[in-house]
Amino acid sequence: MSALRISMVRTAIAAGLVLAASASALAQAANGSQCILAGRLGDTGWAPRLAGVQLLGADGRAIVSSDKQVLAGVKQVRLASPALLSRCDGNGELALGPDPAGPKSAVPAIGAGVVAVESVNFPKLRRGGELVELKLTVPAERVSMVTR
Repeated sequence: MSALRISMVRTAIAAGLVLAASASALAQAANGSQCILAGRLGDTGWAPRLAGVQLLGADGRAIVSSDKQVLAGVKQVRLASPALLSRCDGNGELALGPDPAGPKSAVPAIGAGVVAVESVNFPKLRRGGELVELKLTVPAERVSMVTR
């Protein structure tokens, strides 16, 4: 085989692997529920609340309180831009990740708009405070892959 042909085969195989990985991540994100973060709660309230994430109650009104009982009433979230989907950690303590950041890769995200919230959890941070984690029902047509 010529060097050009070998190079073309390698490129085709690599492209196929990337496509398969993206399709797998997309399918995983589309199946069941995934989570996004709305912000962090500190001792005195929001520290910070993420811009572009508006919490809504069952009546569609905005919820701005940092009280956990009020936040438990969140039923929808309005996203101003795509938000990265992550594994739900629930109310447990977050696991430690690797020290160095890995290479940029495609990850699932949910597009802008209003999304139903199944539940609100508060994973504890090791150095104080808690995250506000929203467990979403993610329609497959709203999921896209973005590079982070």
